Amino acid sequence: MLNRVGYKGHPCRTSLPIPLPSDNYSPILTLTCFTSSNVLPSSSRFQRCVMRVLSHPWCIRVSRPLALWVLGLMLWGLAAAKLGPMAGPDGQLFRIGLLGVVAHLVGFAVGLTGLPPLLGMMVAGVILRNVDVVVVTGPYLDVASAIREMALVVILIRAGLELDPIALKRLGGMVLRIAICPAVVEAVCVAAITNILLDLPWIWGSLLGAVLAAVSPEVVIPLLFTLQTKGNYGKSKGIPTIVIAAASFDDVVAISAFGVLLSIATSTGDITSKIIQCPVGLVIGICCGLGLGLFLRYIPRQDDNLVTTLRTLLLAAAGLFLVFGSAAVGYEGAGPLACIMASFFASNGWAPKEKHTVEKNFALLYTIFQPLQFGLIGIEINVNVLEGRTVGLGIASLLASLAARIAASIAVAAGGNLNLKEKLFISFAWFPKATVQPTQGINTKLFSPLQAALGPVALDIVRKMQLQEFEKYANIVLIVAVLSILITAPVGAILISYLGPRLLEKEKDESCTAPGDQQLNNISGEGILPI
Repeated sequence: MLNRVGYKGHPCRTSLPIPLPSDNYSPILTLTCFTSSNVLPSSSRFQRCVMRVLSHPWCIRVSRPLALWVLGLMLWGLAAAKLGPMAGPDGQLFRIGLLGVVAHLVGFAVGLTGLPPLLGMMVAGVILRNVDVVVVTGPYLDVASAIREMALVVILIRAGLELDPIALKRLGGMVLRIAICPAVVEAVCVAAITNILLDLPWIWGSLLGAVLAAVSPEVVIPLLFTLQTKGNYGKSKGIPTIVIAAASFDDVVAISAFGVLLSIATSTGDITSKIIQCPVGLVIGICCGLGLGLFLRYIPRQDDNLVTTLRTLLLAAAGLFLVFGSAAVGYEGAGPLACIMASFFASNGWAPKEKHTVEKNFALLYTIFQPLQFGLIGIEINVNVLEGRTVGLGIASLLASLAARIAASIAVAAGGNLNLKEKLFISFAWFPKATVQPTQGINTKLFSPLQAALGPVALDIVRKMQLQEFEKYANIVLIVAVLSILITAPVGAILISYLGPRLLEKEKDESCTAPGDQQLNNISGEGILPI
């Protein structure tokens, strides 16, 4: 088949069909090359070289990263032109951009070993922070927090798009049990063990338990996406749906419990309002997510020529509004839940092909945000705050509480159709704790949703109120919070990636994707196109 474009009456382009490995695939993928009739000077040897390079698997793999790197350079050039020294080599904006580049490279290198790339990204952030190459201070803390929250919005929207409504309806009771019971068991275990080993009062031990009970969706959910990409592991049993849905409820409960216990421990604020904040936050999150989701299900219309583009933009704007808006009104835990609910209710009324296109759009957005997100998580870890004795006893307390949580997760998963291997995977999926990030300063609104600096909040309040008798306890909370990230985030990421293919059943992809979509994904950088 030849596609000819006239230039002064002469053909100038030839489209060469390349068959794809699909019997039912009707569209023809073409590679356009210059011919001898082109206005540009060329030769048959040049044509062959160009086609050979363009069809090479590594060219297909690097095309998207190259495009994103060029986009990043253009954005940096724009920032440097408009902001001057702020975006220069000595400015913190430049350092944040440098962090993203280094995190991407280290993550890519770690990914070649078979480990999760996000592990390398976090390690890159830890190293750059503790050698004082990237230290974010002052107003740039808000910039870093905003970047992490935007990345989290993309993760939560993708999570809602991936939820299986049939599995969620069938396993709703199990989701609630797994979201609440293991977190309560872990918090109680932390309070008891730290009371014995670290001499923490029960109220401060419970406060630390609330910090450690918060699971990290920004680590768990991307790893589940990777498992789904590799082979839809556990999909028929609804395991990804269970973990994603339970993680959002778990964090709402943990954040609300932390607020109540902190008010009791420091005797500040209205304790009654803190107690009712948890159920109110859940109701607000569900209602707002349901309302926006139903709106986006029908608006824009199905026959709109730009329907997938508009749905992507509206869903992204809705997620940002819900997360940032809920924090502004003091119900930080409601935003992430509403974000998942909105994308879930909206997407289940869309045509499968359009839903798949929106999913790919957000997957591309996350490719941009992921290195910055996990690099910024890494720079929050300051090893200088760690003390020898507290570190040893803190690790012992952390490991014991994790063991209790694993046992509780297996127990509450009983009664369903899951086998022992699948229950073990669900229990290990709760390892990562990167939501408890130690940062500088105090958030006057108490928390940022799911990026809450729960570790240092108590210490900051104690110092602000000059409660010196509690400073020792608050410092222990901070140290163990740091340890929880250093240990559970990388170990949890490795466990999920390693155990997923071994404990879950690999299933055939029965999605409603149009024939040939996988080949098109490969061309865009998702894999290698067999030619």
